[in-house]
Amino acid sequence: MSGSTDEPSWKPAVDAVRKYYNFLVEELGAIPADCVEYPPEEGWSNISEESLAGLEKTKEVVDVLRHLPYIKYSNGFNVQIAFATEALDYRGAEVAVGDKNRWIPHGNLEFAPHVVVLTADDGPGSYGSQVLLDTEKNTFSDYQPGGPSKASETNAETNPDDFWHSRETRPVAEFFSLWEERFRTLEWTVDPFDDEEGMLLRYDNATDEVRQIYRDHGWPDNFRRRECRDALQEWHRTIKDRMAEPGNNLHEINRQPPGPYVTT
Repeated sequence: MSGSTDEPSWKPAVDAVRKYYNFLVEELGAIPADCVEYPPEEGWSNISEESLAGLEKTKEVVDVLRHLPYIKYSNGFNVQIAFATEALDYRGAEVAVGDKNRWIPHGNLEFAPHVVVLTADDGPGSYGSQVLLDTEKNTFSDYQPGGPSKASETNAETNPDDFWHSRETRPVAEFFSLWEERFRTLEWTVDPFDDEEGMLLRYDNATDEVRQIYRDHGWPDNFRRRECRDALQEWHRTIKDRMAEPGNNLHEINRQPPGPYVTT
């Protein structure tokens, strides 16, 4: 991975992830602060080339994984980092040589040794994202195996071995800024009290109620976070009962999502 001559090669990617997690915790209030765990200066001691030998990844990949922050599960609160997308935790992985195919998506055979999967989608058809870090090109890609592919937004040349670059691919310093902007514009939003499907992007009436709660509380420029959180908690408390009422239209789609898409 490229970077300045006086910083470790893993630092640009790790800094980008840290910045995005800080946005989710401190600005958006999407994830509890105590759910994000940060490594000591030397990195996580239980992540090493030996512990991950079976994944057959490069030293540069392992260095990134040693220094990433990780997100732990929280009962009653959202820990997704995007729609149907959770961060993978490599701290407990002990992958013996020959066991790569037992660790999916960590050891996905489609991806080269210099490419690592940082997130997992919730399953086929979930439209969640597998965020891929390419440590040679210093890029993140939004790979969505369960959903429609976005039209390519990168000028990088694509070859069959680097097929993920045809997805939304950006330099590591830019990638998560796009995701932050989708929250700022409320293309994406979040119910922080939903520990299963907290991240929202549908254009239905229920999700639009959440968007309106954020607008009503000054998001993004004059955000009254505590008041907004109280309003979201009340919305979360009542939404299941409201959805069970006969004749409700909360699931009704009222418009199409923005952005160009292509079919696969």
